[in-house]
Amino acid sequence: MSRRSGKVRRVLSRIFKERQIYHRSDGVVHFISMSSKSQIALATVIGAALLWVAYASVNVVFKEQIIVAKDRDSRIMETTYSKRIRDAQEAYDDVSELNLIIKQNFDETMADISARHQLLQNMVERKTAIDQGLDTLAAGLAEAGGPSGQRPTNGNRVMIDVTPGEPTPRQSRIEATRRQGAEQVRDITPGGTASDAIHSMNKAAADLYTEQMLLLASLEEKANNKREQLQMILKSAGVPLDSVVTPAKISNITLAQGGPFIDISGGDEAAAKFYKHANRTAAAVDELAALQKAMQNVPLSSPLIVGRRFTSSFGIRRDPINGKYSRHYGVDFAAPWASPITATADGVVKFAGTRSGFGRVVEINHGNGFVTRYAHMNRISVKTGQKVKLHDKVGELGSSGRSTGPHVHYEVLFKGKPLNPRRFIEAGRYVFES
Repeated sequence: MSRRSGKVRRVLSRIFKERQIYHRSDGVVHFISMSSKSQIALATVIGAALLWVAYASVNVVFKEQIIVAKDRDSRIMETTYSKRIRDAQEAYDDVSELNLIIKQNFDETMADISARHQLLQNMVERKTAIDQGLDTLAAGLAEAGGPSGQRPTNGNRVMIDVTPGEPTPRQSRIEATRRQGAEQVRDITPGGTASDAIHSMNKAAADLYTEQMLLLASLEEKANNKREQLQMILKSAGVPLDSVVTPAKISNITLAQGGPFIDISGGDEAAAKFYKHANRTAAAVDELAALQKAMQNVPLSSPLIVGRRFTSSFGIRRDPINGKYSRHYGVDFAAPWASPITATADGVVKFAGTRSGFGRVVEINHGNGFVTRYAHMNRISVKTGQKVKLHDKVGELGSSGRSTGPHVHYEVLFKGKPLNPRRFIEAGRYVFES
């Protein structure tokens, strides 16, 4: 080790020989001697300075490269972040647009459902009111009972087959309507929607549409069946239907419509089918309402609601006093003295007093050309111009006028023409017993 150190010193001594630096100023020469150690120290300082400069330069270059790299990475990150923000904004805009579409679709669907619901509710309420009116009439007619005053023993007993047997059961017709509705809802249920939410909502709306169509079909069927029954009842009484009921106009406020004609070939055919069916159903309900109103003024009851005995028929008969054949324009019912005689339908008292042959008599105008006459009373209980309801008391049974005993002579006149009252009473039985 010492040998190597000595060798190094010898090499350094040869390189850094003792040197003198001369300096002349103003004729005077100065010199500076620099020993080997001084030169080595100076060289070391200079070398260290050079190394520091080199290190600093390299460090500056590296730092600049690092800064450039970081700046490049920052720009890349900023670009990526901006792209993500744009993508997120586009996604948000798409969701907002989809939500707007869903809301518009929902609002339109709910408005359509609400309109159909209001229409159906209006018709169902009207049909219910008609049924209640008929039930009230049937209950009132039931008070009079049968021709001899007997009460019905079975409220569901059918007295007359007012409608022919149906070749197809009702259930199958309902199923046919359901299938028809299912076919129609394909027009309002798109095969591919903008979202599952819209598709589900349209599916639910389509199912509800089918049920509403089914309700319309059921309502129309019931209204038509009831109308046919009432028509047959009036026909059985010998009442000309066209003289009692005028063609009904749609009075349903919900269905009051108008405006220019616009072809539906490019529109919502399902909605058009619904409202077309609804108009047909409303017309059936209106016709039934007109019939029900007319029935309130048709004298379908007996003038006696107590036990009575039929004593004389309508038409040609042998006169009870002189024995000759004569025309009898009413029917006679015998009952206990002073039994209450009641109105056979709603109306207004047209006459209350005494007439030749009839004794004490009351005439009631029921409207639509109907007038009823009650004769041979013991006492009159109403005055001319007084309004009466079904089975309101108008007098008491007696034997005034041309009579052989206590009874009531009862007539039904339609536009001045006498009709057989017994047919009306029998028709009234069909109302409360069928």
